[in-house]
Amino acid sequence: MEKWYLDISSYIREHEQQIVSDLMNLVRVPSVAKHGADGLPFGREVDNLLVAAAELFARDGFAMHISHEKGYALAVFDGEGDGIGIFAHGDVVPVGDDWVKTKPFEPLLQNGVLYGRGVIDNKCAIIEALYALRALKAAGVKIDSRVTVYVGGCEEAGMQDIQAFAEHERMPAVSIVPDGSFPVVVGEKSLLRVTCRSKEKLKNVVKFHGGEVYNTVLDHVDVQLSDGSAFFVEGVPSHAANPKASVNAGCEAVKKLLEMPICDEDKEILSVFTNGIEKYNGEDFGIASEGAQGKLTCANGIVYLDNGHLVFTLDIRCGIEYSLACCIDDLRRSLGDKGFTMEVDEQSTGYLMDASSKEVVIIRGACNEVMGTPDAMPVKMAGATYARMLKNAYPIENTPKPWPEDGGGAHKRDEAACVESILKATEYIALIIARLDAHLTGKME
Repeated sequence: MEKWYLDISSYIREHEQQIVSDLMNLVRVPSVAKHGADGLPFGREVDNLLVAAAELFARDGFAMHISHEKGYALAVFDGEGDGIGIFAHGDVVPVGDDWVKTKPFEPLLQNGVLYGRGVIDNKCAIIEALYALRALKAAGVKIDSRVTVYVGGCEEAGMQDIQAFAEHERMPAVSIVPDGSFPVVVGEKSLLRVTCRSKEKLKNVVKFHGGEVYNTVLDHVDVQLSDGSAFFVEGVPSHAANPKASVNAGCEAVKKLLEMPICDEDKEILSVFTNGIEKYNGEDFGIASEGAQGKLTCANGIVYLDNGHLVFTLDIRCGIEYSLACCIDDLRRSLGDKGFTMEVDEQSTGYLMDASSKEVVIIRGACNEVMGTPDAMPVKMAGATYARMLKNAYPIENTPKPWPEDGGGAHKRDEAACVESILKATEYIALIIARLDAHLTGKME
């Protein structure tokens, strides 16, 4: 470990209270992306978040420019080459009314655990980037590479922000994306999002409505029948990339409906929905697959009726061996046989990097040294991050162990992170920046 590492670690520990305070201030901004609202690409609250982040960087002497028309903010420090990028996002997924510990945008610090929407996904990464740079500066570590810090406003709702960055800004030579898994991600699955619609109308079910986003498993649904009876079902949400621990509220509602006196035609339509998503593997839709990046997952986040037709979304993550074109064809054929049409809303091909590259060795080494886990190996993950839109980019964990015992993860109710995890991540981000700089500028021995 470099001799200045202890100075960096000490600096971060000495500023723990300020780190928590700054993160809590960002969490208080309800920055759910709303496309085009208030004349801004992702809405007023996302823009407010970008302003708040820029104010924190400016307070500490790091100028950050806000691109209001494109929905992101950039702090760029001139140096050699294309340099190093650090990519975080300030938008968050929508919240429900089922939080227990606190309200989503009223952050709570309790017993070393911070609760609030965005503490993991992904506002902590903004603060970690800021304090990593502060710590390097305080420790006298000279960074010769150009460094770009990016704060985005639409990672959760289409990634149009990072597409604009890729089109209009200078691309770093190597980037880290603190929105992944420990110690470093070398591959992400392909992503496919579709909307399915029944050809026939439901007759006895007149309302079946829940969810707001593709990438959070449906956690509630309102149901009403033509006879006036109604009920509400809650599920257990999770990120759509890891749906196995969740309970889809729509599936639970269908189980209840199948025991009620509704017509067989309604039961058949509803069964297509629940049979296709309850196992989360795409098998009933004819798209089950497995490869180097693991098994395909198929999750649902939104459901509603449109003039009597059942409409539901699918968020599908699959290995790069299964081409999206084939997946789309297979899914459309299966749904057609079941009486549904399908529209493709979004698709993004995944990637698989060389796990033995110098950059991976550097990033993995820094994470493992800080955490004391020398055997932790590079991983492949189902989540989709900014990395797929960048050159030579690597997601890393922004809240490594310890994890809270009673808090929720990304996209879940009571989203929570241990403060210790945030401090540790800040330490290894600083170490990664310094070592990547040494690698890129020829200073590494």
